[in-house]
Amino acid sequence: MQHKASAGLQKIESPAATVELWLVDVGGSARLSESALVLSGDEIERANRFYRAEDRARFMLTRAALRRVLADASGRRPEDLAFSIGPFGKPVLAGREDLHFNVSHSSALALIGLSPLRPIGVDIELMRENIDELALAEAFFCEDEHRFLKNLEGAVQLDAFYKIWTCKEAVLKAFGVGITAYLKDFLVELSPQRLDIRPQHNCFTPALAQVRVESLEVPAEYAATLALT
Repeated sequence: MQHKASAGLQKIESPAATVELWLVDVGGSARLSESALVLSGDEIERANRFYRAEDRARFMLTRAALRRVLADASGRRPEDLAFSIGPFGKPVLAGREDLHFNVSHSSALALIGLSPLRPIGVDIELMRENIDELALAEAFFCEDEHRFLKNLEGAVQLDAFYKIWTCKEAVLKAFGVGITAYLKDFLVELSPQRLDIRPQHNCFTPALAQVRVESLEVPAEYAATLALT
């Protein structure tokens, strides 16, 4: 477990007993040299394509943290892991296709989800206040979701927008499909007690009706959601 602490990994409470969730501090560059030691040549090459140093660091720290989480779960060394591409371009761990994982990052944090039983999706977003959430909702959300947000104000509206947004992204990532193409295929319903989704007419898969979604406890300036298929 020591290598996880040195990688900036913090395990957080999971609403599902079979799912592990980790937050990763990717806001600095102090661990870059250590992270580079476990990355593949392809990952180093991908990192070097980023123009901004902070984007390069974020990618390297996130990939190194993912390798350490998967290494513990698979009994291998982080640097020995190999990845292949599954359906819809979703990455899988070569030789352990049964070990499902998903990654999201925003600003200074990344979120890693790990499930040995079924595909999952995670999304984390920094709740930026300088956005027009109603305009975004009108463009990308269902009409009922847009109408729901219009009845809210200020911080409550912003919080609800990001809960809906992270829920939609997590669900679509769980299925490994494109984010923008299917955002209106299901309705996200918010209540103080729970988060639910309701498939709309002609949604991309009937399996949406069986998806479980849960809001996650993350730092107050962020929103995050877990989706289990």
